[in-house]
Amino acid sequence: NRHALSQCCKKVQPASAASFLESRAHGPAAAARDITGAHCTKSGVASRKKAPHRPTDRTMFSKSLILALSLAGATAYTKKDREDAIKWITEEKGFPHLAAFDKMTPKMLKTVMTNYLNLVSPDALEFLTPLDLEVIWTATSAANNCEICLSFHAGALLGAEKPADEVATMAAGGVPKDPKMARLVIAAKYVLAHKGILLEREKLHLSSMGFSAEELVEVTFAVGQMTGLNLLYVHLIAEGVNIETFLKGAGPFKDTVYADELKKAEL
Repeated sequence: NRHALSQCCKKVQPASAASFLESRAHGPAAAARDITGAHCTKSGVASRKKAPHRPTDRTMFSKSLILALSLAGATAYTKKDREDAIKWITEEKGFPHLAAFDKMTPKMLKTVMTNYLNLVSPDALEFLTPLDLEVIWTATSAANNCEICLSFHAGALLGAEKPADEVATMAAGGVPKDPKMARLVIAAKYVLAHKGILLEREKLHLSSMGFSAEELVEVTFAVGQMTGLNLLYVHLIAEGVNIETFLKGAGPFKDTVYADELKKAEL
């Protein structure tokens, strides 16, 4: 009755601002309950009922993530797994055994090198050839100062009989004189400058060099792929991985840091 309701509400303490704000997160109904602060019983005694907890999307996602991580665990590999991975890349694919390969897990090594081999296959891209990629990757590795990648791709250009002085210019971060290589180097530098964004005047300049919008998408992709590998190999260098002598001979420090070592290797 009205008298009982009146007596009940007199006994109710007003809800605090904090409890009201907290209740707002659970909807208007919860907020209204906190304003009155209670539910009245027949005896007129106030009793606060707690709304049932409803898990939010964030809570459910967090629990699912924790469960997935706990179930995943660390996958162990055997000595044979590593030997098979090295055998695959050296004997089957014809790569030299780099010390950096030993720093990767067998599965990672096969994934990294499979991706690389897919990119340099003749029909991987519409506009860029494998040799075009070597030019872009040399310029990208020079800009990112990754010694292993820079040495490897500069060596690939030398192996393709590109002039040594032109390769040295790119390894030092410059633009070669050859027009075909120069356009690729400039495009790679523009893509790197703004992390994939090309300003209007830059696009106009590149279009004057024969670049279409679609070709620039491929250049951006190639630069991004090599930048990811640069991050990996710079990390490995920082962790103390050895760099092979044949790489040092094609890299940016051949005439300074490694000059004496390379002279001795020639004897």
